[in-house]
Order: sequence, then structure tokens, then C-alpha cells
Amino acid sequence: MKLLRVEFQNFRLLRDLELEFATDANSNLTVIRAANESGKTTILHALQWALYGDAVLPSKGEGFRLHPIDWETSEGKRVPVTATVEFEVTTYRRVSGGLRETRRRYRLVRSALEDVDSKARRSASTVKLFALNETGATPIDAPEALINEELPPELREVFFTDGDRALSFIEADVARSTKRERVQSAIRSLLGLGVIEDAIKHVRKSASEANKKAKQVGTDSELNQIAARLEEIENLRERLDADLEDAKQQFSAFDEEVNETDRKITAALQKGDKQKLQKDLDHAKRNIKDLDEQLTAANKEHSELFRSRSIAADLLAPLLGRAFEELEELRDQGKIPNTTIPVLQDRLSAEICICGETLDAGDAGGKRRRAHIQKLIDDSRRADEIQEIITRLYYEAKPLQAGGQGANSAWLVDYKKVVERRDGLQDLRDEAGRKLRVLELQIDSIPDTDIQGLRETLRYYKEQRDRHLSNQSSIETQLTGLHRERNTLETERDRLLREQKKGVRILAELEVTQDVTRILQGAYEQITNEELQKVSELMNSIFLEMIGADPEQGAIIRRAEINSNFDIVVYGPKDRTLNPDRDLNGASRRALTLAFILALTKVSEVEAPNVIDTPLGMTSGFVKSSILRTAVRESAQLVLFLTHDEIAGCEEIIDDAAGMVYTLTNPAHYPKMLVNDPDVSERKILRCECDHRSECPLCQRRADVQVDLEIAS
Repeated sequence: MKLLRVEFQNFRLLRDLELEFATDANSNLTVIRAANESGKTTILHALQWALYGDAVLPSKGEGFRLHPIDWETSEGKRVPVTATVEFEVTTYRRVSGGLRETRRRYRLVRSALEDVDSKARRSASTVKLFALNETGATPIDAPEALINEELPPELREVFFTDGDRALSFIEADVARSTKRERVQSAIRSLLGLGVIEDAIKHVRKSASEANKKAKQVGTDSELNQIAARLEEIENLRERLDADLEDAKQQFSAFDEEVNETDRKITAALQKGDKQKLQKDLDHAKRNIKDLDEQLTAANKEHSELFRSRSIAADLLAPLLGRAFEELEELRDQGKIPNTTIPVLQDRLSAEICICGETLDAGDAGGKRRRAHIQKLIDDSRRADEIQEIITRLYYEAKPLQAGGQGANSAWLVDYKKVVERRDGLQDLRDEAGRKLRVLELQIDSIPDTDIQGLRETLRYYKEQRDRHLSNQSSIETQLTGLHRERNTLETERDRLLREQKKGVRILAELEVTQDVTRILQGAYEQITNEELQKVSELMNSIFLEMIGADPEQGAIIRRAEINSNFDIVVYGPKDRTLNPDRDLNGASRRALTLAFILALTKVSEVEAPNVIDTPLGMTSGFVKSSILRTAVRESAQLVLFLTHDEIAGCEEIIDDAAGMVYTLTNPAHYPKMLVNDPDVSERKILRCECDHRSECPLCQRRADVQVDLEIAS
């Protein structure tokens, strides 16, 4: 089977998206370039929904909305959601002279009506299949049968792989039995072993019918009782087999729920304690307020320095020096200070002249002398105003003259201290602002998760998982007991049948069924062992090639295999078992799972697509290009959803292998990530024809979109 074309209508962000896929053997790669949140995972979900229905949606579709989220809710309003997939199936029929190849094209349409509200209520989806030919489209009944035959549900994770969940076959989080079931189911389904299993069931029914005939032979009550008990055992075994399969599936389902819930709890806790972060945020705000106040005071002090006397003295020092020289010269000449008036007034108050004569107004001589001194005072007051100004200047300028060069030095020291303090406070303020933004981002990123509720859910899932595990063990014990009892009863029944003339024929029928069963079981085990070994060897070869590990050069990873228990195991030096979760890096773990998927597809010789979302995440350099090159070579049809970072360094490989390349853009990324406004009011994914090396006004992205993330980290 090869995918030809898909079209989605109203499936979340995929309002009206159409894609075609490369099918040429020499250009089998389709690349869909898209940044995060640009529809890659949504397309993967939509493809699987189209082929398999609601059961493959997250949480099996429970509460999973399909219609676009920005549609206004309206009571009673329903919207059609459709996914159309066109594919080609190639069959081969042996005719004289070789094989005849026949290619048939089909169109599958799945649709559902969903209420436009928050509860994601919708009708059961319906699926229609049409055979395409030159005259049109012919409806085909029971489309699920064809889909399940070409793309068995057990192989869904083989053909449709989310790169971030690509470790489902090897991840250490789930129980070993769950991983074994996944690997075993994938191998048996793809190798067609289900046909043999159905044949064995059919032979068992034939044996059961022959056993019923044994009850009708003669009148031997013991034979009748044994045959009746064997019939009961067979009926009980069938019920227990069904119960065992259900218990395994339930255990696996709850085991996954346990790990998913545990991951949610871990993720919520890793993002931080919201209450503690809020306290840190309040403290950061108080710290910023205090720094702002200190910064304001420092700026004010800085400003006041430019209004101080010291800076004036420093700037006027050359002129003041010459002025002080002139004033000193006038002082030496006795022109300043002008102290005449104060001295004469002092003498008048004391009533004694400098010469010792009296200045008493009651004395005739004193009165005359007082009048003369008063005249001198009046004359001095009428002296030149310049002398008064010079005198005032002399005395008032004394502080500037006294400061001299010292004032200049003090101002420079003060200026340096103020500037350093202000700049230091500004750096602290900037750092505090960054910390505040980081805290705000951390708080915003923490979901309003009820961790206590998750823990209660986790406890419930664990209880259910353990209950089904206990039930599984109980059923297996019962089956073991029934097997022993059946062997004993069959031996006794066969002995009694030999004693009856009519029993010989029945015994022959039973022996035939036993022989056929042994042959089928032997073929089953042989095919399983042989094909498992082929898958294991090819997986190892692909894996070592992908990671560039050369055992002869002393690489840490020496080999990988699938053992007889269906465990995928990795070995290091001296055959030491490596834990994939702890001992392998992310790139090697991803390469190992992809190698298993590609090897399984290759060995089965099934022509089927490998649709992989972000396969090159956590990889770089040689490993990244090697994974891509190997995947292109080993896959019949490869569809990859790649981010711009994943493409970087792999352009030449894509040049050679890609038959189709598209670019998807989310207009909601404008203006932070997109350069140009897409001018689209709806929330939907837009497609352009830009390949992995080009960009247009629609998809052109900013080169520095990581700046905020780097600050936040």
C-alpha cells in the first residue's frame, strides 16, 4: 500500500489542507517542513483517524475535540469533520511465465458531525471506501476489512510513528511484558502469522467436533464422561484464552495510563512549585522596587554634582586664579579690605579717638572732633562703588580660593563614586528584571494541574493494572491445569476408543487433527524463529549504520538484537547489557526504534508507508544524516514531518531523495516568529510550495526567534 493523496476538512487546525505524496521508487521521500505547533502531529492524528477511527485518537477520542478551537460556540450548531485518503494497493498473482502485478487505487472518506462546544461531543464516525477507475468511483462494502488487511491495527505504530513517542518498543518506563507484547504483536502481524493462528483455531474446532462424536460411541459411560469433560475443557479454554487476551490488553492499557499519568506528575513538578515561585516573584518585585528607589537617589545625587560649588570652582579655576592675584595686589595696596567706616564708628561708640583725645559730645573739643569723624564717615560712604564691590568680592570669594585644587580633586572622586554606584545599581536592576521575567514565564508555563488528583488517578490506574496482572496470572494457572488435565483425559479417551469398533474412525480423525496442529505449530515456531532472526539481524545492521558504531573500532554499542522473548536488547563491550533508558543517548534510542520499524517492514516484504513525525529530534551531525539516508533506502515510501532544525545539514540528502516537499505555516506565529503578516483571520495551517531550501513571504521566519527562549532558560 502507498499513500497518494490526503485532504482534511475542519480537523482542528487543518481546515482545508491537501497533500500529495511521492510514490516513485527513486524519489520515495515526502518532506513536510513545519515548525513546532504547525500541524505535524495533527496530520498524523488525522491520518490515523481516517484509517482506524476514534479508537486511535488521544484518550481514544474521549474529550478530544476535532473542530477548530476558535469557532464560536453555538447551541445546536454542528460541524462536519472529514478526512479523505487516496491510496494504491499492489497485488501479485503468479501466472505462467512469472508474476503479474496489479495496481488498484482507492479513496477512503471518514466523516463525523461534532458539536461546536467545549465537550467535544460528536456522532460516531462513518467510513466509506471507493475503488477508483477510469469510469469513476465504485463503492466497496466493509472497508475496514481492506484497511485491516493492508494496514493491520497492530502495526499502526509501525506505519505511523510519532518521533517523540518512537521509543514505545524499548522505553524502560513500561512493563517488560508490555514491550514484549508490542514487539511480538508487530512481528506476528507483519509476517502474516495470524493466518497460522487462525488455522490452528480451526483445527481445534475440528478436534472438538470429533470429540463430540466420541460421546456417541457405544454405551461406555466412562468414555462419555471423558468426552464430555474434554468438551467442557475446550469450551472453558476458549473462554479463558479470550479472558487472557483481554487481561493482557487491559494490563497494557493501564500500564500505559500509569506511565502517562506519572509523566504528567513529573512534568508538573519539574516545572516548579507554583506557590514557591509566587513567593520568589513577590520577593523579586520588592527587590526591584528597592533598587528603583536606590537608583532614583543615585541619579539625583549624580545630577546634584553638576550644581555643586566644587564643579564651578573646577570649571572657573583659570579665571579665578587671575582674579585672586588682582585682589591680593589691591589688598597689598591697602585698598581692600575697606575697614575705615567700621573703625571710625567704633571710635565714636567708644568716645575716644585713636590719638587718645576725648570724643565726648558734651565736651567742646570732643564735639568738634566727633563732627570731623562723622564727616570722614560720610565721605567714605560716598566713595567709589567699585571699591565696595571689590571688597565684597574679596571676602566672599575666600571659600573658592581656600578650596583651590582640592575642590577639583574632591569633585572627581565624588563623581567616580556616584557613577560607579549608579551603574552598579543599574546592572542589578537589569538582572532583577530578567529574573522577574523568568519567574513570570515559569509561572505561566505551569499548568493549573491538580497534582493531588493526578496522584489519586495514578493510584487507581496502578490498582487496575495490578488487578489485571493478577487476573492474568490466575488465568494462566488455570490454563496450565486444564492443559495437564486435557492431556491425561485425551490419553485415556484414545485408549477407550481403540477398544470400540466404531471408535477407530473417530480416533483417526483426532489423530489427523493432532498431526495438523503439530505441523501448524511447528511451522508457526519455525517462521517465528527464522523471521525473528532476520528482523533482528537487519535491525542490528541498520542501527549500527545509523549511529556510526563500528564494533571493530571499540565502539561502546556493539550490537542490538531481538531475543526469543521478543525483548529488544542492546549490548556493549564484553556483551554487557545496556539499559536503553540510561545507557543510550536520545539519538541512539530513536535510531534503535526506527531501525526496528524499518527492519520489520523490510523483512516482511510488505509495501507500506512509513509516516514519521520529527524522526530526527535529539539528533545532530553524522547520526542525523545517517538516520535519514538509511530510512530513505530501507523504506518503500517515506513521509517525514521535519522542523527547520531537523532539516539543517540534511539538505543534500533531501535534494536527492525527495519527490515532494511542502512547507506548512501557522499564521498565529506572526509577529513573533513570522516576518510577514499572513493576513489570515482564521486559525488554520497554511501550505505553500516552498521546499527545504527556500522561503516566501508567507513562510519566512525570523532568525532570532530563540532570543526570548534563551533568556528564559
